[in-house]
Amino acid sequence: MSDPSRIFNYLAPAKVNLCLQIGRKRADGYHELASIVGFTEFGDSLTIKLSETDQLILRGQFSAHIDSKTSENLVMKAIQILRDHNHNIPPLEITIDKQIPVGGGLGGGSSDAATTFLALNEIFNLNISKTNLSDMALKIGADIPVCLNRHFVIMRGVGDKITTLSDAKLPDAKLSDFGLSNYIVLANPNSIVSTRNVFAEFDKNTLQENSEWLMESQDLTQLLTRGNNLQESALKIYPEISLLLNTMKTLYPRDGKTGLSAPQMSGSGASCFALFEDKKTADMFCRKIQQAGYWSVSTKFMSNF
Repeated sequence: MSDPSRIFNYLAPAKVNLCLQIGRKRADGYHELASIVGFTEFGDSLTIKLSETDQLILRGQFSAHIDSKTSENLVMKAIQILRDHNHNIPPLEITIDKQIPVGGGLGGGSSDAATTFLALNEIFNLNISKTNLSDMALKIGADIPVCLNRHFVIMRGVGDKITTLSDAKLPDAKLSDFGLSNYIVLANPNSIVSTRNVFAEFDKNTLQENSEWLMESQDLTQLLTRGNNLQESALKIYPEISLLLNTMKTLYPRDGKTGLSAPQMSGSGASCFALFEDKKTADMFCRKIQQAGYWSVSTKFMSNF
């Protein structure tokens, strides 16, 4: 860092699982999965500057749900693993403006950690390859490698096998070719979901998907139309998600032109989303969800490819 007084600002975008299919549970406790993931222009904000000691400062709407004093924080783990790999990272003050709901299936903590990896690699000219960053990220969280991206990807394995949509399909493919659209409304029932509990419910009640199909199929349309097979399990133990989804479905435009996908849950919940072709309709839908008493934000995906 040439100027020690400089302050760096980064966006940690919300991650949305546009579909999520869960396969077999592996010996290490993780599940095989297949998901198409997008990232939004909405997210947390990270501010990084030099400090005499490491400090993590949390502010924003959802900051009260995070313990800033624990070494288990993923951002602090990201810093430490870089140091463990002999990268000279001085003491830092990192401020996170938490706008992504915590425990909401939008990858907030993972995106914060991934953004920390990307930011420090850039700020300190570490020249770490994307592959090596991904390997380090996987050691502290299965959902972090995918968050190193800022475009649509297909995620398989335990989240470590990542392919861009442009690699999987023709280079001139459009978002609409996959039944998707640019604008998205996120909503949350103001509750925190335990991913562990949702997976436990899934394992107890659901026949597991064919993992070979999950890992090898290139039929993205079929993958998208299968939706999220954690949703049923989450709704059983978190009925407030069902109430939110019912509200979204009731308010969702039905003319067949403004939306390309019925509202559904992202990840293991509790956040849900709906897709739209234009900003005006998305904004109007968002206001209706807010008026119904829910947290909601209207945004767009960061890029098509």
